[in-house]
Formats: sequence, C-alpha cells, structure tokens
Amino acid sequence: YVCFDVGLQEAKFSEFPPLPELSRYQPPEPPHASAAAVRAIAERLSNAKRPLILAGRVSRSIEAWQQRIELAEHLGARVLTDLKVAAAFPTDHPLHAAPPSMHATEQGLAAVREADVILSFDWNDLGGLLKSAYGDQRISAHVIQCSLDQTVHNGFGMELQGLPPADTYTLTDPDALLADLLPAVQALGAKRYTPRPMRATGSVADAGPAQTNTGIAMRVFAATLANYFESQNASLLRTNLGWPGDAWHFRDPLDYIGYDGGAGVGSGPGMIVGAALALRGTERLPVAVIGDGDYLMGLTAFWTAVKYQIPLLVIIANNRSFFNDEVHQERVAKMRGRPVENKWVGQRIEGPDVDLAAMARGQGARGHGPIKDIDALNRLLPEAVAAVRGGEVVVIDVHVAQEYAETRATNVFKRG
Repeated sequence: YVCFDVGLQEAKFSEFPPLPELSRYQPPEPPHASAAAVRAIAERLSNAKRPLILAGRVSRSIEAWQQRIELAEHLGARVLTDLKVAAAFPTDHPLHAAPPSMHATEQGLAAVREADVILSFDWNDLGGLLKSAYGDQRISAHVIQCSLDQTVHNGFGMELQGLPPADTYTLTDPDALLADLLPAVQALGAKRYTPRPMRATGSVADAGPAQTNTGIAMRVFAATLANYFESQNASLLRTNLGWPGDAWHFRDPLDYIGYDGGAGVGSGPGMIVGAALALRGTERLPVAVIGDGDYLMGLTAFWTAVKYQIPLLVIIANNRSFFNDEVHQERVAKMRGRPVENKWVGQRIEGPDVDLAAMARGQGARGHGPIKDIDALNRLLPEAVAAVRGGEVVVIDVHVAQEYAETRATNVFKRG
C-alpha cells in the first residue's frame, strides 16, 4: 500500500524526478539483546524442567526455521504455534505440543500451565493466552517475552492487545534473539532430545463419516485437501475459521502464509491475491481455503488476480452461513435465556443459495460448483490444479457441514 501526499498527487507533472540513492535507504539491522541478557535467558531455559516455546510472529527465513527446531530439540522444549500467523515450526514434529488453532484449545492451554519457563517469540496476544490458561490465578512459569510490541503500547489504535506479564522482556526481533540464543544454549550442555520420526498425516478414513445432513464433514474436507496437496508443493494461503489445525501439516515456512491476526471476515480475498502475487513465478502452488462469508465480502479482488495473471486456486468452505456469528449468538442466547433456535436469523445465506461459482466467473475466473460430495471434489482437483499451473484463477464452491469447534475444549469438531 502506497500513500502519497496530496500535494504530490495534485502537482503538475513535467518529468520524472531523479531517483534517490537507494543505498542510503537500507533497512536497519534488527535490534539484538545484550550479551548479558542472552546469557541469562540461556541459563534460565537450560535449567528448566518443562520449557515451552511459543513460536509466533517470526520471519519466513528457512535458516531461522531450522534454528527454532534446533533450539527446541536442544532444550527438549515443547512448542506451540498459532493459525492466526504464518507457519513457524513443523506441526508434525513430536515436540509440537498441540494442533495450531484460531482459538486456544484445552490441549494447548494445558501445555502452557505445565511449563515452568515460557519463551515467547512474539506470540500474538501473549497476555490473552496467559489469561486463558491461568485465569485469575498466579502464573507459575517464568515468562520470557521477545517482542517489539512495547513500541505500540502507547499507540491510539489499540493494535497492542493486553499488556502481558513478563519476568524477562527483550525488546528485540525474534529471529535476532534466536540467532544469539541458540549458540549460548548449546554451550551450556548436551542436547536433551533425540529426533524421532515426524507424525504421519492422518488419512481421510480416520476423519469419520464424509457426509452430514448439512454438507461434507469439515474434517473429511480438510483431510482430503491435505492428502491431495501434500505432493503438490502447495502454499496454503489462508484457512476458513472452522479449519481443523491438525489436518494439514506445515513443514516449511512457506507451507502456510497465515491469517490476518484476528478472526473477522472480509480481509481474505485481498490477502489471498497479495500472497499469490508474491509466489508468482516460483514453484509453489498457491491454494486458499476461504469461508463463504469472507468470499462474498471481497470477491472482486479475484478480478485483480485475473486481470494481472496471478495464478491462484480458491476453495470455498461454503456452509451457507456467517456461522461464526451463529455460534456466538447461540452462546449469548444461552447466557440470556433466549431461544437458541433463533441463532440463524440474519446469519444464514440460503433459501435461495447464492451461486458463488457464477460470481467467480463474473470476475473472469473459472468457477466450479457447488460441489456437494467428496468424490466429486476428488475428481475435480486435478483439473483445477492443471488450470492454475497454466496461469488461471480457479474458484471451487464446496458445500461443507455447519460445524464448529468448541473454544478451549477440544480440536475435534462437533455437529451443530
């Protein structure tokens, strides 16, 4: 996004001004922690019995990815990642403590409570996670926060989330601290963890019945996509809000590009097209899974992808509802003693169903669907991938079940 001063925009144009000396506008070196601070953190982690690493907002660097793995294995530390941000650690690594999710699951919160030292590499809303894990009780772990968030805690926009409690705080770049910390930890003792084989990808057969009375079961839908794209060198650009985090394993920084940091709708199409543009010309296949509400709020972004020949595969997890709001309205109805049966009012997108594929074709993309059974989806995927590899934009409308995961309870989806 480029914003020019209004005076510059409206000034009379005569000729291009001379370009500045680009060598004088290089990005600065990332801030590093002091040697004493690095040594103290290394000693604290090395002496911990149950260390936990929160791998949050970090870079796409493959070198830093490998360093995070080495650090976790040297310490024998468990690791958590978050679906709201990009891939930061292999999700099928045995030290990965819980499937990544949009909301904290009980499995993840248990790992937080069990830790005696917590190292946060710029976790998105660390204060919120600790509050969810401990409630009003005293946090028993020693918390090490590595983040530049302190620079926005006096800002007006409130992007800062809650101020997290931290026993050790380093106002540093996470990758910079990691590069300094790893050799310091290695110098203090032997490696605690012997690498074991990665977890196997779950099969579609393990995901349960394929069909429900409201569409394809979400776990079957997700497992089908994960199994098919595992051999396609795909980058998952986004997921819908109901995506099961253990369905698709991430083994590289570009395997998953991340969400928008929140849990709203409308940002998806634009972010997807931007990510696909960044990947254009690489060997990566750009694939996005998006909810129908998110799609409807910004689908004209796909015209931009068609116009500028940005190859992209978009798969709509269409449950014919702003279902996240249905879940919220059900919760509020129970709290206030109101009829739960009315939760769909103002949220359902059916009767008549919207022709999402036709709307994609209206932007110049290929539109398929609605696809209502898993076999039809399996038959269509090779054709769709071939079209994307040929430079096209393809949108597939898939009717999925109206399901949701219980926040903080489990990563197993239940029928609504």
